[in-house]
Amino acid sequence: MVGEKSADAGRCLQKSRGRLQVTMIHVFLLFVYIGIGEDERLVSKDMYFRDLNECVWYAQKLHKQGKKITAYCLPKLVSEDTKVY
Repeated sequence: MVGEKSADAGRCLQKSRGRLQVTMIHVFLLFVYIGIGEDERLVSKDMYFRDLNECVWYAQKLHKQGKKITAYCLPKLVSEDTKVY
């Protein structure tokens, strides 16, 4: 069962030495940076979304607020008890 996918393609069930471990889900993590060049700094990396389109929508809205804001989404595997929007 190692790495076996369940009916939900976004969930992975892992089994190790006969014991069931944490169920993991695939989500999209929104990164938000403020500043340009050497002054750019990461200000947020704790918002997880189930849907890529929703994550990208927020990234675009943040980016439109000013040229000093950069936001993008990356896929990530997290435990199912992680807060996901």
